[in-house]
Amino acid sequence: MTRYAADHKQKTHEAIIEKAAELVRTGGLEGLGVAAVMAEAGLTHGGFYAHFRSRDALLAAAVTRLFDKAVDGVGRYEAKYGPKAGLERYVDFYLSPRHRDDMAIGCPIPALAGEARRAPPQVAKAFDDGLERLAQRLGKLMRGGHSTNKKGAALALLAEMAGVLTVSRAMTDVRQSNELLTSKRKSVLVG
Repeated sequence: MTRYAADHKQKTHEAIIEKAAELVRTGGLEGLGVAAVMAEAGLTHGGFYAHFRSRDALLAAAVTRLFDKAVDGVGRYEAKYGPKAGLERYVDFYLSPRHRDDMAIGCPIPALAGEARRAPPQVAKAFDDGLERLAQRLGKLMRGGHSTNKKGAALALLAEMAGVLTVSRAMTDVRQSNELLTSKRKSVLVG
């Protein structure tokens, strides 16, 4: 009989969520299959139900993980540069060719927004909760106003940037896509 370390199940659970989050970010919610996630994590499909009650539970955990990373990313910008410069650096990254070209990094909003409304309730709630947390965290970097106003301003900023990023990813003319990112970056940082 093989003996596992005491934390083996928790580590395996985390590995499944991490792999699912990666696959959701690049392939969306609809394309995520349990068998593929388990294979990517180096596990058998049969072991899935020892960790999750359903595919929807896994999707919700993956979406939560993606927003956890996004919230942590905003925190790292603030910790490294302070609130004002942290916000500027975050915007610079968000509206960058690197973020546009590498869908495996950055904000989950552009990857999930189109599917979130049609997602099962548990997954849609994870998206809504994650968006709320990200807006609250980003709002802490914004100047002036009441905290409710900052969260609303942060939601608007996230919506604008996610929209611009999504359109820039769809454009086939890289030069034009870069111009769109640069133009929006300048307007956000000036405004």
